[in-house]
Amino acid sequence: MLVRSSRALVSALALATLAAAGAACTITTAPASPDGGTATTTPGQDGGTTPAPTNTTPTTPVGPNVVGAAGIAGWDALADKDVVKSFGTLYLHQSVGQDLEDGADAVGYKFEYYGPDNQAGQPTAMGLNGGIFTDVAGIANGAPMEKMAAVRKALATHKSRLKVLFFSFGYADVRDEDLGAVEAEYAKLVAEVKAAGVRFVHVTPPLVYSVAENPPKMKMRSWMIDTFKDDTIFDLQDIESMDGGQRCEEGGTWRICQANRSTVACPSKGQGIDEDGAGHICASKAQSYAKALLFAIQRAGR
Repeated sequence: MLVRSSRALVSALALATLAAAGAACTITTAPASPDGGTATTTPGQDGGTTPAPTNTTPTTPVGPNVVGAAGIAGWDALADKDVVKSFGTLYLHQSVGQDLEDGADAVGYKFEYYGPDNQAGQPTAMGLNGGIFTDVAGIANGAPMEKMAAVRKALATHKSRLKVLFFSFGYADVRDEDLGAVEAEYAKLVAEVKAAGVRFVHVTPPLVYSVAENPPKMKMRSWMIDTFKDDTIFDLQDIESMDGGQRCEEGGTWRICQANRSTVACPSKGQGIDEDGAGHICASKAQSYAKALLFAIQRAGR
């Protein structure tokens, strides 16, 4: 059940590596030298070790407008963080977005509640506003087109009060079967937001722990980075799939790291403990990630 509450600068070029066949989970490191010299090994789930491959395949290169893990330090270094309270921002999302809202609240930057009354015309507050699609318009996960329709309605209703408007997909919204249609509609929506004189922040789709579900999410990330080079992109996917400088992946497909997901050891503030098909964020990690999100908002709105 969803629980409503008051509500990372450029990441380094990510290297995705091919894991040993049949490994249940590997965390890979880059080779010791650029020419593919001796690589380190990492523990596997069966208690053995899995050699890190000596050849690596680069993923989509990122540009200067992609806010990854370095955005956490970027936010910490800002002299005037409260600038994000000086212009109207609306962020619509589902439960992973709520984790980020909760993280922002924990570091002193609360998103004001945006709900059905606002969608019907009640003005947004100055500064940060956030809403869960289920609350705002009764839209569940797995309905990406309906979510984008709700964003359009918010744009029409509140564009005069907003400088930044954006949303994030839930992990159930991004699937191979309709990925092309969703991307096409997303591009149209982004163009409409910009044509209204409002800034847009892209959020790469959240990952789950089960790698079988993550390839379309990675495809959308690459498409966003290739398509919207001049826009601010919050690369949640890159951040949450890293732990201690190492990529959490299997067979070249990224996953949210065990250390970053909602577990008994570190649960999400309001989303419960995850099964492997989910991707909610450990509360302490959400606080760090929220700093990068706030940094992305600041960049978009400046």
